[in-house]
Amino acid sequence: MMIEKEKTNNRITIALDDQTSNILDELKVNISGSQSGLIRKAIKFYYRFNKVFHQWENGMERKLKTYIELLSQGENIILDIDHYLSILKFIEESPEQDKFWKINKNIGKALAKEYYENLNILTIKNVIEHLETCNLFKILYESTNKFTLLLGSDIQRNFVKIFLEEILKEMGFNVIINEGFSKLIILPSENGKEA
Repeated sequence: MMIEKEKTNNRITIALDDQTSNILDELKVNISGSQSGLIRKAIKFYYRFNKVFHQWENGMERKLKTYIELLSQGENIILDIDHYLSILKFIEESPEQDKFWKINKNIGKALAKEYYENLNILTIKNVIEHLETCNLFKILYESTNKFTLLLGSDIQRNFVKIFLEEILKEMGFNVIINEGFSKLIILPSENGKEA
């Protein structure tokens, strides 16, 4: 005969500041179940994703929101970097590559409109931080209006440069993008709109 262990409830008392208390009240309205159940779920969620919370100060909140925006609507995919680079290499060697660059520019124009109208991406910094989250490059912040974009491979340079130029031009920013080996440097133009 098996004896079933009796479940015990460990009771704790917690103090909440006003902001956290208001959040809890809002969650109780929107999520079914008891307050204790909600707090149990929150603790379990934190336990599963605590690595994310430890990186919160390093821009992880922005990245996580961007990932959710990008992937939840089904308009974006996750692609292995080797796959992506092989496609770019194939395009650069194609005799019809001009057709691709034209399409790439049109996509840049369309994204510029979406960034501005739907995603509240309004500055050069916002644009490049959004694209950094997509792993197209890593940003080095040289100053408030000068950015170096470190590319994973030299093969990406044309793709990222043409794409960025079109987005920023469509948004009304006049910038100079200088090329280096596996990097791009974005500088404000003398007569350009403020970043």
